[in-house]
Amino acid sequence: MKKVMIALLAGALTLTACNDDFLEKYPVTDLTEGNAFKEYDNFKAFMNPCYEMFTNTTIMTSINNSYLNAQFHGDWYGGLVTHRDNSRNPYAYETITATSDGGGWNFGYIRRINIMLSHLNDGALTPEQAAHWRSVGFFFSAFWYMELIDRFGDVPWIDKVIGENDEATYGPRTPRAEVADSIVARLEYAAAHIGKFNDGDNTITANAVKAALSRFLLREGTWAKYHGLNEPYEKYLQKCMTVSKELMDAYPTLYKGVDTQNPATGYGEMWTTESLKGKSGVILCKEFVDNMLMNRYNDFEHIAANAADVPQYTVDMFLMKNGLPIANAASGYKGGKGKDMWDTFADRDPRLYHNIQPPYVVAPNNKTPDNVNTFRTWKFLKAGDNNQGHVVTAEEEAKYRYYIDHMGANVKCVRGGAAGGEGMKRCPGQNWGASLTPVSPNLTTDSRVPYMRCRTGYYFWKNYDMWEFSTGSSAFCTADKPIFKIEEVLLNYAEAAWELNQFSQTVADMTINKLRERSGVAKMTVADINENFDPARDKGNAPWWTGKGGKFGNYNVDPVLWEIRRERQIELFGEGFAFYDIRRWAKAAYYVNRQPCGLWTTAKNNIYAPKNNAYTGQFVDYDQIKSTGKATAENNSVGSGWIYTYESPLTQGGWLDTYYLRMVPTSQIVLNRKLTQNPGYNELFGLGE
Repeated sequence: MKKVMIALLAGALTLTACNDDFLEKYPVTDLTEGNAFKEYDNFKAFMNPCYEMFTNTTIMTSINNSYLNAQFHGDWYGGLVTHRDNSRNPYAYETITATSDGGGWNFGYIRRINIMLSHLNDGALTPEQAAHWRSVGFFFSAFWYMELIDRFGDVPWIDKVIGENDEATYGPRTPRAEVADSIVARLEYAAAHIGKFNDGDNTITANAVKAALSRFLLREGTWAKYHGLNEPYEKYLQKCMTVSKELMDAYPTLYKGVDTQNPATGYGEMWTTESLKGKSGVILCKEFVDNMLMNRYNDFEHIAANAADVPQYTVDMFLMKNGLPIANAASGYKGGKGKDMWDTFADRDPRLYHNIQPPYVVAPNNKTPDNVNTFRTWKFLKAGDNNQGHVVTAEEEAKYRYYIDHMGANVKCVRGGAAGGEGMKRCPGQNWGASLTPVSPNLTTDSRVPYMRCRTGYYFWKNYDMWEFSTGSSAFCTADKPIFKIEEVLLNYAEAAWELNQFSQTVADMTINKLRERSGVAKMTVADINENFDPARDKGNAPWWTGKGGKFGNYNVDPVLWEIRRERQIELFGEGFAFYDIRRWAKAAYYVNRQPCGLWTTAKNNIYAPKNNAYTGQFVDYDQIKSTGKATAENNSVGSGWIYTYESPLTQGGWLDTYYLRMVPTSQIVLNRKLTQNPGYNELFGLGE
């Protein structure tokens, strides 16, 4: 049974969330400075609201109510997913609007932390306890500043309590390099001095601090390199390798999961397991507790509200099981023009099946189930069966059931919770009330089933399972979600090693190949990766590129680095990292400007259900998109093609280099004339200097 961190929950209830306005007011709390720091537990209660950072969606990797309301935005802005319902990526289609207030320019947490730090020497704590709370404060201040400099670059560095009339309140932005150095120093101090006191279950530890340090050192080191900043990026990357290796030694194994029916079980179950406490590789997680703190991650992915769609180019990113990219002539890839979703998914990296619902077709069942060929609400289709006027062939019979056998059959066909639903990703799918989804892909043009629908044909279901109770409207799900895990650290180590010319087969085996082994994908053999390993690699000549990029412009990505980055995008898909990554690589235009489309299909008599699931939308030429950067929609009357979703971002201009940093809110510049705007925004929105 999960334990509840009572102190944290109580603290969150008694202490109001931090103020959104820059240094305007003190945090409003029920505790005052006069009574808040009399004993150890007072410090704990005062700092508990800082744990809200892990659910604050200003940080795009944060855990909140559902994927669509949290990590989706990091993946959407980063070009890996699209929105089903006619919402376009604002960074691709130039619909970003001027920021007058908010936008993440928030120093409320920092003020709270500084208040706590100012009372460490009041005499209530032992030296060890004071060092511990200084470490906790340093961790949270550094963690928030990591987000601030990623968004804004130069930001005011505030390390003491200041009032409205203090000169520092209206000071200039501190250079990014200074802030970055202070972040590293604070995290290093915290990792060395945080104590082992009874602060409650699942609170900050030295290893959680190290995980944040690993993340920041890679992020800032590569940002500095590719954007040409005057920062010691090689020093940061070497430190990243050092701290990452410490964590790799402390967490030598990956979580393997328990649902043996699924391939790559541990990868998938990291997001669908009731309790992650003590699981291999989990450094810190967000705990959810029945009837106390619940979420809608799984619930959303059973219902119509899940508008996260996956475009064809993201599906193409996933490797074959043999470790080769699909464009490699030796890969054995069966998909492409004229091929169905079974061909596209055949022999692919099993992590694909944990992120995108695989294809299947079943028929509703109104007879007694035998749990072999017929089940409570559905049955397998056999060769010779008449399915909506189409006689099923032997080849179709095999295809229709392949991924049901592969992922595990939805045998019980009941709701989760007390109703008895069990298992993780089972096919066929069902909504929260156990109503059947008889076909995947369930395209939006099919009016029969209004839930679990997708526009591209690739339905996002990373958090989908059968055991959690759902209502379709409220938060009742209790699967824990990871905050820091060793998988990210392995990828940080691998990438930092390449940037320092230290990547080798040994490093690949220590990092990427551990991830591949768990997922059943052939190991990376570094010596085999040459210029032709992936013909679709970004060679610096993509026709959809816009802007100048960073220090190296539209550079040709090294073949090995391309594979390291691919592994990161696959392993961390659906976790909100994409927008951080493509910007630090100075490759945002490459990822954001790609015109999205869906799978290849036919208008009529398609294999997914010949009559009632006919595709009635428009088509587009994906080959033309890849060769020229854009293609126009084709009428349904052409009969077949890739599903058209959105026009090319190039029609609206595409990515602007101005977007690498966010806009400083204009209201803050009005309040503080020493603040300056980030490059390009005054010109973009016609603002004065």
